[in-house]
Amino acid sequence: MKSLLHYLSKHQWPALLWTALIVLACSWPGKDLPESPVVGFDKIVHIGMFLGWTVLWLLYYPQKKVLIVFLGIAFGIFMEFYQQWLPFDRTFDWWDAAADGLGALLGLVSFVLYPKKP
Repeated sequence: MKSLLHYLSKHQWPALLWTALIVLACSWPGKDLPESPVVGFDKIVHIGMFLGWTVLWLLYYPQKKVLIVFLGIAFGIFMEFYQQWLPFDRTFDWWDAAADGLGALLGLVSFVLYPKKP
């Protein structure tokens, strides 16, 4: 695990790839997405996407915690506006944006609480 974290802290491409995958996932037509197994499952997905996004960027830029969290929240809100502008069945959802922001904050908490030294 330590070598994976070391690798992620030295390479920007995993965070860029994760960012691109979020854009791709949010660009997918809603009618083509599978049904949620439980009510609110999509919010868990949003939290997970942005928790991962935040951790990956914080591993690469560990000194920019406030900026990364702010950008994560802004990115989540932007993605909701982006979905509203798409020409198919995606819409803006404040609850999705809130889940994105919560994911960014949980990513920060995870990053800060994870022990850095053995």
